[in-house]
Amino acid sequence: MRSSKWAVAAGIGLLIFLFMQVLPAIAPAMKGESKAIGRGEAKRIGLAYAAEHWGMDLGEGSDATITHVGDDRMAAYMTKHKLTDEYDRDWDARYPTDVYAVDIHAADGSVDRVSIHMETGKVVGWARVGDAMTDVDKAATGDVDARTAEAIAWLKTQPDYDASAWEPTGSLTPGGSVVLQSRKTGLSDAHVQLLVKPDKVLTYRYALPQAFADEIAKQRKIADKLSMTGFLLPQIVMFVLAVIYAAACRGWTSFKRGLFLSAAFFVMYAGFMFNLRPGLRASSVDMNAIASENNVSALLVTNVVILFIQALLTYFAAVGGDGLWRSLGRSLWPRWQDADYGSQIMTAMKQGYMLAVILLAAQAIVLTALGLMLGTYYGSDPSQSAYNMYYPWLLPLLAWCAGISEEIQTRFFGIGLVRKWLGVFIRSKPAGSHDASGSHIAVSRALTAIAVLPATAVWAFGHVGYAVFPWQTRFIELMIIGALFAWFMLRFGLLTVIFAHVVLDSTLMAVQMLSDGLSSDNLAGLVSVLLPAAVAMGIAWLHQRRKGGSASSAGFSR
Repeated sequence: MRSSKWAVAAGIGLLIFLFMQVLPAIAPAMKGESKAIGRGEAKRIGLAYAAEHWGMDLGEGSDATITHVGDDRMAAYMTKHKLTDEYDRDWDARYPTDVYAVDIHAADGSVDRVSIHMETGKVVGWARVGDAMTDVDKAATGDVDARTAEAIAWLKTQPDYDASAWEPTGSLTPGGSVVLQSRKTGLSDAHVQLLVKPDKVLTYRYALPQAFADEIAKQRKIADKLSMTGFLLPQIVMFVLAVIYAAACRGWTSFKRGLFLSAAFFVMYAGFMFNLRPGLRASSVDMNAIASENNVSALLVTNVVILFIQALLTYFAAVGGDGLWRSLGRSLWPRWQDADYGSQIMTAMKQGYMLAVILLAAQAIVLTALGLMLGTYYGSDPSQSAYNMYYPWLLPLLAWCAGISEEIQTRFFGIGLVRKWLGVFIRSKPAGSHDASGSHIAVSRALTAIAVLPATAVWAFGHVGYAVFPWQTRFIELMIIGALFAWFMLRFGLLTVIFAHVVLDSTLMAVQMLSDGLSSDNLAGLVSVLLPAAVAMGIAWLHQRRKGGSASSAGFSR
Protein backbone atom coordinates (compact mmCIF):
# COMPACT_ATOMS: atom_id res chain seq x y z
CA MET A 1 0.00 0.00 0.00
CA ARG A 2 1.38 3.40 -1.00
CA SER A 3 0.60 5.25 2.19
CA SER A 4 0.44 8.72 0.63
CA LYS A 5 -2.07 7.73 -2.05
CA TRP A 6 -4.36 5.86 0.32
CA ALA A 7 -3.99 8.48 3.05
CA VAL A 8 -5.20 11.19 0.65
CA ALA A 9 -8.17 9.00 -0.36
CA ALA A 10 -8.92 8.31 3.30
CA GLY A 11 -8.74 12.03 4.14
CA ILE A 12 -11.20 12.87 1.38
CA GLY A 13 -13.41 10.00 2.50
CA LEU A 14 -13.39 11.24 6.08
CA LEU A 15 -14.52 14.73 5.03
CA ILE A 16 -17.32 13.28 2.88
CA PHE A 17 -18.49 11.04 5.71
CA LEU A 18 -18.39 13.84 8.28
CA PHE A 19 -20.40 16.28 6.19
CA MET A 20 -22.85 13.80 4.68
CA GLN A 21 -23.59 11.57 7.67
CA VAL A 22 -22.03 12.54 10.98
CA LEU A 23 -22.91 16.22 11.30
CA PRO A 24 -26.56 15.85 10.20
CA ALA A 25 -27.00 12.93 12.62
CA ILE A 26 -25.50 14.54 15.73
CA ALA A 27 -26.58 18.15 15.10
CA PRO A 28 -29.76 17.87 17.25
CA ALA A 29 -27.80 16.37 20.14
CA MET A 30 -25.13 19.07 19.85
CA LYS A 31 -27.83 21.76 20.03
CA GLY A 32 -29.42 20.07 23.02
CA GLU A 33 -32.58 19.35 21.01
CA SER A 34 -32.38 15.59 21.55
CA LYS A 35 -31.82 14.37 25.08
CA ALA A 36 -33.29 11.05 26.09
CA ILE A 37 -33.98 9.79 29.58
CA GLY A 38 -32.42 6.48 30.59
CA ARG A 39 -34.10 3.16 31.25
CA GLY A 40 -33.74 3.59 35.02
CA GLU A 41 -35.46 6.97 34.96
CA ALA A 42 -38.28 5.57 32.81
CA LYS A 43 -38.81 2.78 35.34
CA ARG A 44 -38.91 5.25 38.21
CA ILE A 45 -41.51 7.40 36.42
CA GLY A 46 -43.65 4.39 35.51
CA LEU A 47 -43.70 2.98 39.03
CA ALA A 48 -44.41 6.41 40.52
CA TYR A 49 -47.35 6.86 38.14
CA ALA A 50 -48.77 3.44 39.01
CA ALA A 51 -48.44 4.15 42.74
CA GLU A 52 -50.06 7.60 42.47
CA HIS A 53 -52.92 6.82 40.10
CA TRP A 54 -53.64 3.16 40.81
CA GLY A 55 -52.39 2.78 44.35
CA MET A 56 -50.04 -0.01 43.27
CA ASP A 57 -47.41 -1.17 45.71
CA LEU A 58 -45.18 -3.79 44.14
CA GLY A 59 -44.51 -6.54 46.60
CA GLU A 60 -42.51 -9.75 46.51
CA GLY A 61 -42.89 -11.62 43.22
CA SER A 62 -43.55 -8.44 41.26
CA ASP A 63 -41.32 -6.98 38.60
CA ALA A 64 -41.17 -4.25 35.96
CA THR A 65 -39.64 -4.44 32.48
CA ILE A 66 -38.67 -1.46 30.34
CA THR A 67 -38.83 -1.71 26.56
CA HIS A 68 -38.32 0.83 23.81
CA VAL A 69 -41.22 0.21 21.44
CA GLY A 70 -42.08 2.16 18.33
CA ASP A 71 -44.35 2.43 15.34
CA ASP A 72 -41.91 1.47 12.60
CA ARG A 73 -44.49 1.81 9.82
CA MET A 74 -45.31 5.38 10.85
CA ALA A 75 -41.60 6.20 10.95
CA ALA A 76 -41.31 4.91 7.37
CA TYR A 77 -44.36 6.90 6.29
CA MET A 78 -42.92 10.12 7.69
CA THR A 79 -39.55 9.70 6.02
CA LYS A 80 -41.12 8.79 2.68
CA HIS A 81 -43.40 11.83 2.66
CA LYS A 82 -40.94 14.17 4.44
CA LEU A 83 -43.27 14.77 7.38
CA THR A 84 -40.70 14.61 10.19
CA ASP A 85 -40.58 18.36 10.83
CA GLU A 86 -44.37 18.61 10.94
CA TYR A 87 -44.54 15.62 13.27
CA ASP A 88 -41.90 17.07 15.59
CA ARG A 89 -43.78 20.35 15.75
CA ASP A 90 -47.37 19.17 16.16
CA TRP A 91 -47.48 15.56 17.33
CA ASP A 92 -44.31 14.32 19.01
CA ALA A 93 -44.85 15.97 22.41
CA ARG A 94 -48.19 14.23 22.98
CA TYR A 95 -48.26 11.24 20.62
CA PRO A 96 -44.66 10.10 20.02
CA THR A 97 -44.01 7.21 17.65
CA ASP A 98 -41.41 5.83 20.08
CA VAL A 99 -41.88 5.37 23.83
CA TYR A 100 -40.51 3.57 26.83
CA ALA A 101 -43.08 0.92 27.75
CA VAL A 102 -42.86 0.20 31.46
CA ASP A 103 -44.68 -3.10 31.95
CA ILE A 104 -45.47 -3.76 35.59
CA HIS A 105 -45.83 -7.48 36.28
CA ALA A 106 -47.72 -7.93 39.55
CA ALA A 107 -47.44 -11.00 41.71
CA ASP A 108 -51.02 -12.03 40.79
CA GLY A 109 -50.03 -12.37 37.13
CA SER A 110 -51.63 -9.17 35.86
CA VAL A 111 -49.63 -6.77 33.71
CA ASP A 112 -50.08 -2.99 33.61
CA ARG A 113 -48.33 -0.70 31.16
CA VAL A 114 -47.25 2.91 31.43
CA SER A 115 -46.01 4.48 28.17
CA ILE A 116 -43.48 7.27 28.68
CA HIS A 117 -42.13 9.91 26.32
CA MET A 118 -38.46 9.12 25.81
CA GLU A 119 -37.27 12.72 26.03
CA THR A 120 -39.68 14.58 28.29
CA GLY A 121 -40.51 11.67 30.62
CA LYS A 122 -44.22 12.49 30.33
CA VAL A 123 -46.76 9.66 30.58
CA VAL A 124 -48.51 9.51 27.18
CA GLY A 125 -50.57 6.34 27.54
CA TRP A 126 -51.43 3.48 29.87
CA ALA A 127 -53.26 0.18 30.11
CA ARG A 128 -54.49 -1.72 33.17
CA VAL A 129 -54.24 -5.51 32.94
CA GLY A 130 -52.07 -5.72 29.85
CA ASP A 131 -53.79 -8.70 28.27
CA ALA A 132 -56.76 -6.46 27.58
CA MET A 133 -54.67 -4.89 24.82
CA THR A 134 -54.06 -8.12 22.98
CA ASP A 135 -56.59 -10.79 23.89
CA VAL A 136 -59.98 -10.88 22.22
CA ASP A 137 -62.66 -9.41 24.50
CA LYS A 138 -65.81 -11.52 24.32
CA ALA A 139 -67.85 -8.47 25.25
CA ALA A 140 -66.46 -6.66 22.19
CA THR A 141 -69.26 -8.20 20.15
CA GLY A 142 -71.72 -6.02 22.04
CA ASP A 143 -73.27 -2.73 20.92
CA VAL A 144 -70.45 -0.63 19.44
CA ASP A 145 -72.47 2.57 19.72
CA ALA A 146 -73.16 1.98 23.40
CA ARG A 147 -69.52 1.21 24.09
CA THR A 148 -68.48 4.32 22.18
CA ALA A 149 -70.85 6.54 24.15
CA GLU A 150 -69.56 5.06 27.39
CA ALA A 151 -65.94 5.60 26.32
CA ILE A 152 -66.53 9.24 25.35
CA ALA A 153 -68.35 9.94 28.61
CA TRP A 154 -65.46 8.44 30.56
CA LEU A 155 -62.88 10.32 28.48
CA LYS A 156 -64.49 13.62 29.59
CA THR A 157 -63.43 12.80 33.14
CA GLN A 158 -59.78 12.36 32.22
CA PRO A 159 -57.41 15.30 32.67
CA ASP A 160 -55.46 16.52 29.63
CA TYR A 161 -58.01 15.07 27.20
CA ASP A 162 -60.68 17.02 25.30
CA ALA A 163 -63.35 14.51 24.35
CA SER A 164 -64.76 16.89 21.72
CA ALA A 165 -61.45 16.69 19.81
CA TRP A 166 -62.11 13.04 18.99
CA GLU A 167 -64.69 11.46 16.71
CA PRO A 168 -65.92 7.85 16.73
CA THR A 169 -64.72 5.48 14.01
CA GLY A 170 -67.39 2.90 14.74
CA SER A 171 -64.83 0.20 15.46
CA LEU A 172 -63.27 -1.66 18.36
CA THR A 173 -59.87 -3.27 18.81
CA PRO A 174 -59.71 -7.05 19.34
CA GLY A 175 -59.23 -6.25 23.04
CA GLY A 176 -62.50 -4.31 23.14
CA SER A 177 -61.12 -0.75 23.21
CA VAL A 178 -63.14 1.91 21.41
CA VAL A 179 -61.26 3.56 18.55
CA LEU A 180 -61.59 7.33 18.31
CA GLN A 181 -59.88 9.46 15.67
CA SER A 182 -58.53 12.96 16.11
CA ARG A 183 -60.55 15.70 14.43
CA LYS A 184 -57.30 17.60 13.97
CA THR A 185 -55.69 17.48 10.54
CA GLY A 186 -53.35 14.51 10.42
CA LEU A 187 -49.94 14.00 8.88
CA SER A 188 -50.80 13.89 5.19
CA ASP A 189 -53.19 10.90 5.06
CA ALA A 190 -52.11 9.46 8.41
CA HIS A 191 -54.19 10.13 11.51
CA VAL A 192 -53.74 9.61 15.23
CA GLN A 193 -56.32 7.41 16.94
CA LEU A 194 -57.16 7.08 20.62
CA LEU A 195 -57.86 3.65 22.10
CA VAL A 196 -60.24 3.92 25.04
CA LYS A 197 -61.57 1.31 27.43
CA PRO A 198 -62.90 2.91 30.63
CA ASP A 199 -60.58 2.30 33.59
CA LYS A 200 -58.61 -0.17 31.49
CA VAL A 201 -56.95 1.41 28.45
CA LEU A 202 -56.12 4.96 27.41
CA THR A 203 -53.49 4.97 24.71
CA TYR A 204 -53.09 5.81 21.01
CA ARG A 205 -51.86 4.63 17.65
CA TYR A 206 -51.32 6.04 14.16
CA ALA A 207 -53.64 4.95 11.34
CA LEU A 208 -51.93 4.81 7.97
CA PRO A 209 -53.43 4.77 4.47
CA GLN A 210 -54.18 1.21 3.43
CA ALA A 211 -52.16 1.60 0.22
CA PHE A 212 -49.04 2.44 2.21
CA ALA A 213 -49.62 -0.38 4.71
CA ASP A 214 -49.97 -2.78 1.78
CA GLU A 215 -46.77 -1.42 0.22
CA ILE A 216 -44.79 -2.00 3.42
CA ALA A 217 -46.25 -5.50 3.79
CA LYS A 218 -45.30 -6.30 0.18
CA GLN A 219 -41.75 -4.99 0.64
CA ARG A 220 -41.27 -7.06 3.79
CA LYS A 221 -42.66 -10.18 2.14
CA ILE A 222 -40.23 -9.83 -0.75
CA ALA A 223 -37.33 -9.15 1.63
CA ASP A 224 -38.20 -12.23 3.69
CA LYS A 225 -38.26 -14.44 0.60
CA LEU A 226 -34.97 -13.05 -0.66
CA SER A 227 -33.37 -13.49 2.76
CA MET A 228 -34.51 -17.11 2.81
CA THR A 229 -33.50 -18.07 -0.73
CA GLY A 230 -30.55 -15.71 -1.16
CA PHE A 231 -28.96 -15.92 2.28
CA LEU A 232 -30.27 -18.62 4.61
CA LEU A 233 -30.22 -21.51 2.14
CA PRO A 234 -26.75 -20.59 0.80
CA GLN A 235 -25.54 -20.35 4.41
CA ILE A 236 -26.68 -23.93 5.04
CA VAL A 237 -24.91 -25.09 1.88
CA MET A 238 -21.84 -23.06 2.84
CA PHE A 239 -21.72 -24.77 6.24
CA VAL A 240 -21.60 -28.21 4.63
CA LEU A 241 -18.99 -27.10 2.10
CA ALA A 242 -16.88 -25.45 4.80
CA VAL A 243 -16.68 -28.74 6.70
CA ILE A 244 -15.82 -30.63 3.52
CA TYR A 245 -13.10 -28.22 2.40
CA ALA A 246 -11.66 -27.88 5.90
CA ALA A 247 -11.00 -31.63 5.74
CA ALA A 248 -9.99 -31.67 2.07
CA CYS A 249 -7.47 -28.85 2.47
CA ARG A 250 -6.05 -29.96 5.80
CA GLY A 251 -2.64 -30.43 4.19
CA TRP A 252 -2.52 -26.70 3.45
CA THR A 253 -3.75 -25.42 6.77
CA SER A 254 -4.26 -26.27 10.44
CA PHE A 255 -7.37 -27.06 12.42
CA LYS A 256 -6.13 -24.52 14.97
CA ARG A 257 -6.98 -21.77 12.49
CA GLY A 258 -10.01 -19.75 13.51
CA LEU A 259 -10.46 -21.36 16.93
CA PHE A 260 -9.85 -18.14 18.83
CA LEU A 261 -11.80 -15.90 16.44
CA SER A 262 -14.86 -18.17 16.25
CA ALA A 263 -14.88 -18.62 20.04
CA ALA A 264 -14.53 -14.86 20.53
CA PHE A 265 -17.42 -14.32 18.09
CA PHE A 266 -19.70 -16.67 20.01
CA VAL A 267 -18.85 -15.36 23.48
CA MET A 268 -19.24 -11.72 22.46
CA TYR A 269 -22.45 -12.21 20.50
CA ALA A 270 -24.11 -14.57 22.98
CA GLY A 271 -23.29 -12.18 25.81
CA PHE A 272 -24.64 -9.32 23.76
CA MET A 273 -27.92 -11.16 23.16
CA PHE A 274 -28.51 -11.24 26.92
CA ASN A 275 -27.73 -7.52 26.96
CA LEU A 276 -30.32 -7.08 24.19
CA ARG A 277 -33.14 -8.98 25.91
CA PRO A 278 -35.42 -5.90 25.89
CA GLY A 279 -34.77 -5.66 22.15
CA LEU A 280 -35.94 -9.25 21.71
CA ARG A 281 -39.05 -8.27 23.62
CA ALA A 282 -39.61 -5.33 21.25
CA SER A 283 -39.14 -7.55 18.19
CA SER A 284 -41.91 -9.92 19.22
CA VAL A 285 -44.75 -7.38 19.54
CA ASP A 286 -46.00 -4.10 18.09
CA MET A 287 -46.25 -0.79 19.92
CA ASN A 288 -49.52 -1.55 21.72
CA ALA A 289 -48.93 -5.15 22.73
CA ILE A 290 -47.21 -6.76 25.69
CA ALA A 291 -44.77 -9.58 25.07
CA SER A 292 -44.84 -12.85 26.96
CA GLU A 293 -41.63 -13.20 28.96
CA ASN A 294 -41.69 -16.93 28.26
CA ASN A 295 -41.70 -16.18 24.53
CA VAL A 296 -38.82 -13.75 25.01
CA SER A 297 -36.81 -16.39 26.87
CA ALA A 298 -37.50 -18.92 24.11
CA LEU A 299 -36.42 -16.36 21.50
CA LEU A 300 -33.22 -15.73 23.44
CA VAL A 301 -32.37 -19.43 23.63
CA THR A 302 -33.13 -19.85 19.92
CA ASN A 303 -30.82 -16.97 19.04
CA VAL A 304 -27.99 -18.38 21.15
CA VAL A 305 -28.34 -21.76 19.43
CA ILE A 306 -28.23 -20.04 16.02
CA LEU A 307 -25.16 -18.10 17.12
CA PHE A 308 -23.43 -21.35 18.12
CA ILE A 309 -24.09 -22.73 14.64
CA GLN A 310 -22.75 -19.49 13.17
CA ALA A 311 -19.63 -19.85 15.31
CA LEU A 312 -19.11 -23.37 13.95
CA LEU A 313 -19.55 -22.06 10.40
CA THR A 314 -17.02 -19.32 11.13
CA TYR A 315 -14.53 -21.88 12.42
CA PHE A 316 -14.80 -24.30 9.50
CA ALA A 317 -14.86 -21.37 7.03
CA ALA A 318 -11.61 -20.12 8.57
CA VAL A 319 -9.92 -23.50 8.22
CA GLY A 320 -11.37 -24.23 4.79
CA GLY A 321 -10.78 -20.71 3.48
CA ASP A 322 -7.14 -20.71 4.60
CA GLY A 323 -6.58 -24.07 2.95
CA LEU A 324 -8.31 -23.01 -0.27
CA TRP A 325 -6.30 -19.83 -0.70
CA ARG A 326 -2.99 -21.48 0.16
CA SER A 327 -3.73 -24.27 -2.31
CA LEU A 328 -4.19 -21.51 -4.90
CA GLY A 329 -0.78 -20.15 -4.02
CA ARG A 330 -1.96 -17.18 -1.98
CA SER A 331 -1.50 -16.45 1.73
CA LEU A 332 -4.15 -13.95 2.79
CA TRP A 333 -4.01 -14.65 6.54
CA PRO A 334 -0.74 -14.48 8.50
CA ARG A 335 -0.10 -16.88 11.36
CA TRP A 336 0.78 -16.24 14.96
CA GLN A 337 3.94 -18.27 14.45
CA ASP A 338 5.21 -15.83 11.81
CA ALA A 339 8.15 -13.83 13.13
CA ASP A 340 6.65 -10.58 11.87
CA TYR A 341 3.05 -11.29 12.94
CA GLY A 342 3.04 -8.34 15.34
CA SER A 343 4.07 -5.89 12.64
CA GLN A 344 1.55 -7.43 10.24
CA ILE A 345 -1.29 -6.93 12.71
CA MET A 346 -0.28 -3.29 13.19
CA THR A 347 -0.10 -2.75 9.44
CA ALA A 348 -3.51 -4.39 9.00
CA MET A 349 -4.99 -2.12 11.67
CA LYS A 350 -3.61 1.06 10.05
CA GLN A 351 -4.77 -0.05 6.62
CA GLY A 352 -8.15 -0.98 8.10
CA TYR A 353 -8.73 2.52 9.45
CA MET A 354 -7.86 4.12 6.11
CA LEU A 355 -10.03 1.72 4.14
CA ALA A 356 -12.92 2.10 6.60
CA VAL A 357 -13.28 5.84 6.02
CA ILE A 358 -13.09 5.27 2.26
CA LEU A 359 -15.89 2.72 2.61
CA LEU A 360 -17.91 5.07 4.83
CA ALA A 361 -17.66 7.80 2.21
CA ALA A 362 -18.60 5.37 -0.55
CA GLN A 363 -21.60 4.21 1.47
CA ALA A 364 -22.76 7.78 2.06
CA ILE A 365 -22.49 8.60 -1.65
CA VAL A 366 -24.20 5.38 -2.75
CA LEU A 367 -27.10 5.79 -0.31
CA THR A 368 -27.59 9.41 -1.34
CA ALA A 369 -27.64 8.44 -5.02
CA LEU A 370 -30.02 5.54 -4.40
CA GLY A 371 -32.26 7.82 -2.36
CA LEU A 372 -32.59 10.12 -5.36
CA MET A 373 -33.08 7.31 -7.86
CA LEU A 374 -35.28 4.93 -5.87
CA GLY A 375 -36.98 7.29 -3.43
CA THR A 376 -35.48 5.47 -0.46
CA TYR A 377 -37.21 5.81 2.89
CA TYR A 378 -36.48 4.37 6.32
CA GLY A 379 -38.47 2.75 9.10
CA SER A 380 -37.27 2.23 12.64
CA ASP A 381 -36.10 -0.92 14.39
CA PRO A 382 -36.42 -0.76 18.19
CA SER A 383 -35.17 -4.35 18.42
CA GLN A 384 -31.65 -3.04 17.69
CA SER A 385 -32.02 0.21 19.63
CA ALA A 386 -29.45 1.25 22.22
CA TYR A 387 -32.44 2.13 24.43
CA ASN A 388 -33.22 -1.59 24.48
CA MET A 389 -29.86 -2.58 25.92
CA TYR A 390 -29.11 -2.97 29.59
CA TYR A 391 -25.63 -1.61 28.86
CA PRO A 392 -25.70 0.51 25.66
CA TRP A 393 -21.93 0.91 25.72
CA LEU A 394 -21.67 -2.77 24.70
CA LEU A 395 -23.19 -1.97 21.29
CA PRO A 396 -19.76 -1.92 19.53
CA LEU A 397 -19.37 -5.63 20.31
CA LEU A 398 -21.64 -6.18 17.33
CA ALA A 399 -19.05 -4.52 15.12
CA TRP A 400 -16.47 -7.12 16.13
CA CYS A 401 -18.92 -9.98 15.69
CA ALA A 402 -19.86 -8.80 12.18
CA GLY A 403 -16.27 -8.09 11.19
CA ILE A 404 -15.08 -11.53 12.25
CA SER A 405 -17.92 -13.72 11.03
CA GLU A 406 -18.90 -11.98 7.80
CA GLU A 407 -15.38 -11.47 6.50
CA ILE A 408 -14.35 -15.05 7.25
CA GLN A 409 -17.55 -16.68 6.03
CA THR A 410 -18.47 -14.56 3.04
CA ARG A 411 -15.27 -13.04 1.78
CA PHE A 412 -12.49 -15.39 2.89
CA PHE A 413 -14.22 -18.73 2.40
CA GLY A 414 -17.01 -17.80 -0.03
CA ILE A 415 -14.78 -16.13 -2.60
CA GLY A 416 -12.04 -18.72 -2.13
CA LEU A 417 -14.51 -21.54 -2.72
CA VAL A 418 -15.88 -20.16 -6.00
CA ARG A 419 -12.38 -19.20 -7.14
CA LYS A 420 -11.24 -22.79 -6.52
CA TRP A 421 -14.11 -24.11 -8.60
CA LEU A 422 -13.39 -21.69 -11.41
CA GLY A 423 -9.75 -22.74 -11.31
CA VAL A 424 -10.87 -26.17 -12.43
CA PHE A 425 -12.19 -24.50 -15.57
CA ILE A 426 -8.71 -23.19 -16.44
CA ARG A 427 -7.05 -26.55 -15.86
CA SER A 428 -9.70 -28.35 -17.91
CA LYS A 429 -9.12 -26.21 -21.02
CA PRO A 430 -7.25 -27.90 -23.90
CA ALA A 431 -3.49 -27.46 -23.97
CA GLY A 432 -2.44 -24.32 -25.78
CA SER A 433 -5.76 -22.57 -25.17
CA HIS A 434 -3.89 -20.00 -23.11
CA ASP A 435 -0.27 -19.14 -22.58
CA ALA A 436 1.50 -19.23 -19.24
CA SER A 437 2.05 -15.51 -19.01
CA GLY A 438 -0.18 -12.56 -19.83
CA SER A 439 -3.36 -14.23 -20.97
CA HIS A 440 -3.30 -16.75 -18.14
CA ILE A 441 -2.91 -13.97 -15.59
CA ALA A 442 -5.72 -12.03 -17.24
CA VAL A 443 -8.02 -15.06 -17.15
CA SER A 444 -7.08 -15.75 -13.53
CA ARG A 445 -7.91 -12.19 -12.53
CA ALA A 446 -11.17 -12.31 -14.45
CA LEU A 447 -12.19 -15.51 -12.72
CA THR A 448 -11.30 -14.05 -9.33
CA ALA A 449 -13.50 -11.05 -10.12
CA ILE A 450 -16.32 -13.39 -11.11
CA ALA A 451 -15.84 -15.34 -7.86
CA VAL A 452 -16.52 -12.16 -5.90
CA LEU A 453 -20.09 -11.84 -7.21
CA PRO A 454 -21.86 -14.89 -5.67
CA ALA A 455 -20.38 -14.36 -2.20
CA THR A 456 -21.16 -10.64 -2.32
CA ALA A 457 -24.74 -11.35 -3.40
CA VAL A 458 -25.24 -13.76 -0.50
CA TRP A 459 -23.92 -11.09 1.90
CA ALA A 460 -26.19 -8.45 0.39
CA PHE A 461 -29.28 -10.69 0.53
CA GLY A 462 -28.55 -11.22 4.23
CA HIS A 463 -29.20 -7.52 4.87
CA VAL A 464 -32.32 -6.81 2.78
CA GLY A 465 -34.57 -7.39 5.81
CA TYR A 466 -33.55 -4.13 7.42
CA ALA A 467 -36.07 -1.27 7.74
CA VAL A 468 -34.91 0.36 4.50
CA PHE A 469 -37.38 0.60 1.61
CA PRO A 470 -37.54 -0.32 -1.19
CA TRP A 471 -35.59 -3.52 -0.56
CA GLN A 472 -33.40 -2.91 -3.62
CA THR A 473 -31.70 -0.04 -1.76
CA ARG A 474 -29.73 -2.20 0.64
CA PHE A 475 -29.07 -4.89 -1.94
CA ILE A 476 -27.49 -2.49 -4.43
CA GLU A 477 -25.62 -0.62 -1.68
CA LEU A 478 -24.11 -3.78 -0.25
CA MET A 479 -23.24 -5.26 -3.63
CA ILE A 480 -21.08 -2.17 -4.18
CA ILE A 481 -19.66 -2.07 -0.64
CA GLY A 482 -19.18 -5.85 -0.65
CA ALA A 483 -17.24 -5.68 -3.91
CA LEU A 484 -14.96 -3.05 -2.34
CA PHE A 485 -14.46 -5.25 0.72
CA ALA A 486 -13.58 -8.17 -1.56
CA TRP A 487 -11.07 -6.08 -3.53
CA PHE A 488 -9.46 -4.91 -0.31
CA MET A 489 -9.21 -8.46 1.02
CA LEU A 490 -7.60 -9.72 -2.16
CA ARG A 491 -5.17 -6.79 -2.15
CA PHE A 492 -4.36 -6.43 1.55
CA GLY A 493 -5.45 -9.68 3.21
CA LEU A 494 -8.03 -10.96 5.66
CA LEU A 495 -6.87 -9.10 8.78
CA THR A 496 -7.05 -5.75 7.01
CA VAL A 497 -10.69 -6.21 5.96
CA ILE A 498 -11.64 -7.49 9.40
CA PHE A 499 -10.22 -4.29 10.89
CA ALA A 500 -11.85 -2.22 8.13
CA HIS A 501 -15.23 -3.86 8.80
CA VAL A 502 -14.92 -3.44 12.57
CA VAL A 503 -13.87 0.22 12.26
CA LEU A 504 -16.68 0.94 9.78
CA ASP A 505 -19.38 -0.59 11.97
CA SER A 506 -17.88 0.86 15.16
CA THR A 507 -17.90 4.33 13.62
CA LEU A 508 -21.53 4.05 12.52
CA MET A 509 -22.44 2.79 15.98
CA ALA A 510 -20.50 5.64 17.56
CA VAL A 511 -22.53 8.12 15.51
CA GLN A 512 -25.70 6.37 16.67
CA MET A 513 -24.55 6.56 20.28
CA LEU A 514 -23.61 10.23 19.98
CA SER A 515 -27.01 11.06 18.48
CA ASP A 516 -29.26 8.98 20.75
CA GLY A 517 -29.35 11.63 23.47
CA LEU A 518 -28.02 9.41 26.25
CA SER A 519 -25.12 11.31 27.80
CA SER A 520 -23.56 8.07 29.07
CA ASP A 521 -23.01 6.96 25.48
CA ASN A 522 -20.73 9.84 24.42
CA LEU A 523 -17.54 8.38 25.87
CA ALA A 524 -18.51 4.87 24.79
CA GLY A 525 -18.87 6.09 21.19
CA LEU A 526 -15.35 7.48 21.20
CA VAL A 527 -13.93 4.34 22.81
CA SER A 528 -15.63 2.15 20.20
CA VAL A 529 -13.77 3.93 17.39
CA LEU A 530 -10.39 3.72 19.16
CA LEU A 531 -10.80 0.14 20.38
CA PRO A 532 -9.59 -1.59 17.18
CA ALA A 533 -6.29 0.29 17.45
CA ALA A 534 -5.96 -0.70 21.11
CA VAL A 535 -6.69 -4.35 20.31
CA ALA A 536 -4.10 -4.41 17.53
CA MET A 537 -1.46 -2.85 19.78
CA GLY A 538 -2.30 -5.35 22.51
CA ILE A 539 -1.93 -8.31 20.14
CA ALA A 540 1.34 -6.95 18.76
CA TRP A 541 2.65 -6.49 22.30
CA LEU A 542 1.68 -10.05 23.26
CA HIS A 543 3.34 -11.43 20.14
CA GLN A 544 6.51 -9.53 20.86
CA ARG A 545 6.65 -11.05 24.33
CA ARG A 546 5.92 -14.59 23.20
CA LYS A 547 8.56 -17.21 23.88
CA GLY A 548 10.15 -19.27 21.14
CA GLY A 549 10.94 -18.35 17.57
CA SER A 550 9.01 -18.69 14.38
CA ALA A 551 10.43 -22.07 13.50
CA SER A 552 7.18 -23.73 14.48
CA SER A 553 5.51 -22.02 11.56
CA ALA A 554 7.65 -23.91 9.07
CA GLY A 555 5.30 -26.86 9.06
CA PHE A 556 2.52 -24.60 7.79
CA SER A 557 4.46 -22.54 5.29
CA ARG A 558 2.94 -24.15 2.22
